[in-house]
Amino acid sequence: MGDAVYRDYDSDALYAQYNNRAMTPADVLADIKAKEAVRADSFRAAATRAQFDIAYGPHPRERLDLFMPPEPKLENPPLFVYIHGGYWQWNDKTPFCFLAEQLVPAGAAFANIEYALCPDVSLTELTDQIRRAVAYLWREAGRLGYDRDRIVVSGHSAGGHLTAMMMATDWPAFGDDLPAKIVAAGLPISGIYDLEAVRLTPLNDAVGMDVAEARALSPVFMTPSNPAPMVVVYGGDESDEFHRQAKDLADAWRTPDCAAETLCAPGRDHFTVLNALTEPDHDVLKAAYRLLGIS
Repeated sequence: MGDAVYRDYDSDALYAQYNNRAMTPADVLADIKAKEAVRADSFRAAATRAQFDIAYGPHPRERLDLFMPPEPKLENPPLFVYIHGGYWQWNDKTPFCFLAEQLVPAGAAFANIEYALCPDVSLTELTDQIRRAVAYLWREAGRLGYDRDRIVVSGHSAGGHLTAMMMATDWPAFGDDLPAKIVAAGLPISGIYDLEAVRLTPLNDAVGMDVAEARALSPVFMTPSNPAPMVVVYGGDESDEFHRQAKDLADAWRTPDCAAETLCAPGRDHFTVLNALTEPDHDVLKAAYRLLGIS
């Protein structure tokens, strides 16, 4: 064992905690992704009230898809905003619209955000892209047809980090027309909230964070700009560090005015935890409904 570089972990042990792809056999991961892609294709093809590749900014990847309830249960439905993961360097929005399978029929609008990836942009710029997306969705709510006062932001892995960053954003400083409370609630799933841990691993090779940027973009050292309910989800079979990251964020943000709680999904690893958002009886989906104010 080498010298500790972060908490009690040496370099190899720390990388093992965050290298989720190495924890899952390649054929198992490929099967998970293939099934998700089929479900996404089916959901997209069946959508009767959807808009695709809406531009929210100038970059070619600053695009989002919007799915509306087929027969609105509410005149002004809440909006669930999803930010995909991939350690800020992989993936795109397309395979993840299957996550709306239960949410949209239940009466929520669903926005699926695309963004530029590192190293083409810095993580600071990437984070600003997500801010532009959320600000766009708030500004355009009346035209697009959902309630801008009930925007719930969620995301998985890197998207979980970006979810927390949206809750910590000083929105009036980002745009003169923006109120402090754009995000009504947050549901970060299996995120990283102290980025120093990732900075010290090969996962940072493409991201390129230095010490200052990692600290500046670590939600655990921030406070929410406007306290809002937050449920921090993690999988019971994820690594110890993912458990700790979730608990540390909730502990850091919990105040009498900010209801920050953790939710463990037993038996789920980093890649299977996401499916809980589509399972009618799962506590993760129930948490999403509660934050959205629907049932």
